Amino acid sequence: MLNALTYILSGTILTAGSLFQPVEFSDVQIVKYYCMLIQSFFSEYSWQMVTSYNITFYSIIALIFLFGLFCYKVWRQQKRDKIEKRLRDYYVDRFRRILGSAEELTRVQMLEVLGNTDEEVRRNDPYYYAHLLEQARMEMYEIVYLPNMQTLAETLGVCGHFEQMLLLRKDVFKTLQMMLMLQLRVNEGRLANYVNHSNPQIRMMARLNYIVCSSNEPYRYLVEDLNEEQSLYRPMILNYVFGWMKYQDKHMPNFLILSEQVTNEESAAYLVHEVAYWGKEDEKENVKNYFLADRMKIRSAAIEVVATLQDRSAEDLLVQSYYHQPEDIRIEVLKALMAIGSGRQTEFFKKAYEISSSRETRETALRCLYNYGNDGRRLFEIMRHEANDEERKLIDQVDSFVLLEELRTMNF
Repeated sequence: MLNALTYILSGTILTAGSLFQPVEFSDVQIVKYYCMLIQSFFSEYSWQMVTSYNITFYSIIALIFLFGLFCYKVWRQQKRDKIEKRLRDYYVDRFRRILGSAEELTRVQMLEVLGNTDEEVRRNDPYYYAHLLEQARMEMYEIVYLPNMQTLAETLGVCGHFEQMLLLRKDVFKTLQMMLMLQLRVNEGRLANYVNHSNPQIRMMARLNYIVCSSNEPYRYLVEDLNEEQSLYRPMILNYVFGWMKYQDKHMPNFLILSEQVTNEESAAYLVHEVAYWGKEDEKENVKNYFLADRMKIRSAAIEVVATLQDRSAEDLLVQSYYHQPEDIRIEVLKALMAIGSGRQTEFFKKAYEISSSRETRETALRCLYNYGNDGRRLFEIMRHEANDEERKLIDQVDSFVLLEELRTMNF
């Protein structure tokens, strides 16, 4: 009996007619045999019991598989962390020296600073270099343009790694995001599959990279993108990209003309606002013509631009436009005049206080007058002395509020 069992388990079945001589079966027949054996084993049980056994069995198999997968991922992550730590300890200071240099270094000079040959650099996976560059860029986020980033990334093989990831369609969004953060240029053909992608996040990121990478028509998709609903991320990263383009002496868009082509009012206002940072001199001059634009958000953006630039030549136009503005825009005009700070508008602040029917506008006019130098403070006190009881109450409230703000600022 023991010998018969041994034959069965080894793929050999005994029959009575064979006088216990072995009969060979194929692998498929053996599998069928054991399937029939299991089926016959469960044939006496109800279907509920069979189902329970099956669920339990396959659940155990799935748990074993998932646990093994979890252990593998933990091991792989620990291995990556060790490698990244070793590379960080060696390269982090060298990367800072290269990226912090205002002088453009050659590939040979960079390898000298790194203390490696080209072959030694290529031994490590560019994946780790990309993460180290990302950390270094985050530490230098206040610097708009790092002149050695592109050459360093090419030396380390990071640009080729990103192109390969795009070609293989692996981690596309993360790859595009890192490219944009590091301000790296790759072959614009690699972006061709993604600038019209069905996923809006990937499409947005690809088109932002297209501005950096394209030498022919970088702003090809800009108007179309700005007509879409805007997230908080896109305006922030666009400002970052425009700054890179400016420092690279690339052709900048004409923000005012684009704002007229964009139908989304918030996006149009954003483009006008960018004039304060990256606009040409003629745009900074022409932005005054938008104080009475048809779209209110564009008016507001134009007023913020002259306030940011502290453009004293715009003061007269601001004062003239004040009387044609709704109350919320009037408040911004008053704040812009105070930011410009020429010292010539004390009487205007007083007049704005006297003619306004809005309490908020009157408070803003008083605050501007209070903070408008010695002449403004002197006129503020004269108005307090001449005011009736109701008006003096409002003036005293503004005085107390401004003093409280000054105390808070001193404490911080």
